[in-house]
Amino acid sequence: MQKNIARILFVLFTGGCCLLHGQSQQVDKDTIKNLRLNVLPVVFYTPETGLGYGALGLSTFRLKGEKTTTRPSSVQLGITFTSKKQFLMFMPYEFYLDEERWRFKGELGYYKYFYNYYGLGMDSIEEDKELYTADFPRFRLAAYRELFQGFSVGLGYEFDGYNVLEPEPNGLLDATADIIGKDGGTISNIGLLALYDTRDNIFHPTKGWYIEGVFYNSAPWLGSDFTYRKFELDTRYYQRIKGDIILASNLFFGTRSNGTPFQDLNYLGTKRTRGFDNRRYLDKNEISLATELRFPIYRRFKGAVFGATGTVIPSLSQAINTSYKSAFGGGFRYIVNKKEGTRLRVDYGISSEGGQFYFTINEAF
Repeated sequence: MQKNIARILFVLFTGGCCLLHGQSQQVDKDTIKNLRLNVLPVVFYTPETGLGYGALGLSTFRLKGEKTTTRPSSVQLGITFTSKKQFLMFMPYEFYLDEERWRFKGELGYYKYFYNYYGLGMDSIEEDKELYTADFPRFRLAAYRELFQGFSVGLGYEFDGYNVLEPEPNGLLDATADIIGKDGGTISNIGLLALYDTRDNIFHPTKGWYIEGVFYNSAPWLGSDFTYRKFELDTRYYQRIKGDIILASNLFFGTRSNGTPFQDLNYLGTKRTRGFDNRRYLDKNEISLATELRFPIYRRFKGAVFGATGTVIPSLSQAINTSYKSAFGGGFRYIVNKKEGTRLRVDYGISSEGGQFYFTINEAF
């Protein structure tokens, strides 16, 4: 097992370098096999960021000794710069060892970016939007051990070090004294994990379940500046309707305790409720449901239509009486690796507050 951990660390380093250079010659063939690399340019524009540019890369492979019938390991890498001197580097990873009995997943990243803040709750007002700059490194690691077919348990660790947090002068974050985390700080959490996964493919599932429950506790002895707990239950189901037409559903529930910094509160946006500005609605508890119909178009081109509804609330007792916000949209996928099914995703989501454009790798859920 120690030898496999060393291989993971080696692949994280060399795989990241490989994606940066868009080549595979640097990777030790005694460590991994069946390596496939895809690197794509990115150009975008938003009023908050100005012109953005960079690259998205994805590598899939199997560690030596793993059968070709097992799920592939993967390392993604995204690097983005903007004309307003912002920078994002994120590297999600997922490794499978010992014929999938061990699974490691997480993220390495560094962010210097503008984020929106509207206040808390479903009654927050769009016109109150303000920008704040956050500068922080990120580390995520979840280690799972399979107990029986499809079911695993494990341990997790989360770290975000908010070195710089610059709210707008006289804005919501600057003026409101009781917003936990508005002065920055370190998030350092340790958790217990459980996972039931019967998907037939990790990149484009056509059938099966994915049910993940996580419980994290902030750990001051690990250097956390905050004391809080959180629980999340992420349930996904995939069903083949006919041919290559797939119905995917995602029900999500998340709750945080008192003391949670606002950077780690639950929110609507990005994946489950595409169409809203990221972090548009923010609070301690979230309930959301998303469905997506995926279908073939032509050869490597696929399409999707989706819809979602959700809410965030300060207390679970308000789940019935609160308002729910809905969004819908559609998009295209282009398969960049036919064998493993990895794909480029372009979506446009629409809500009552306008629309949002998404360009990234692989499905939203």
